[in-house]
Amino acid sequence: MRTELYQWMKSLAFFHVLTTALLHILPDKRYEQYIRLFMGLLLVLLICTPIFAVVGKSEELLSGFSNNYGREEQVRMKTEAEGIRETFLKGAYEQELKDQVQGILRKEGVFSAKTEVDMEKELQLTITLYGTVTEKQREAVKNELERICGLRKGQYQILASEDGMEGVGSFPSSGNPSSGGRTSGNPKEQ
Repeated sequence: MRTELYQWMKSLAFFHVLTTALLHILPDKRYEQYIRLFMGLLLVLLICTPIFAVVGKSEELLSGFSNNYGREEQVRMKTEAEGIRETFLKGAYEQELKDQVQGILRKEGVFSAKTEVDMEKELQLTITLYGTVTEKQREAVKNELERICGLRKGQYQILASEDGMEGVGSFPSSGNPSSGGRTSGNPKEQ
């Protein structure tokens, strides 16, 4: 009994040294609370080990803890991998959709346009056309978006300069000629 108690005390001392060393080598202090929580749970388990040994459930408890931890770690890794996969697939889909839209615009003779894809809640495509675009070109672009990309009417929006988009960076901000030929600034003394 005395040797088991001595071994248990050695384990507690080693655990304390290990915890202290781990906390000192952390690269970032924001992880300290998680390490302390995990090490605290292990300390509780380590303290309760002699009690469970007396009852005869020590091996069963340790194997159960190990199995549960392994399952939780697998679930966490699977969830993390799915999140990474979804992010990459989403980015690739957005880029492919932009490339298809640019191909459609080139095919219809529209060379000056900006394409934005938003997939936060639902797929939303916004195409801003610059310059003169005929109604025939707009209709052809709409038809191609629905046919090639499989978009429905509510999923895309085509804006052109006549839709109120002009003025955003189109004209110089120095002013317009008015009263006496001045364009901007303070009036000169005459």
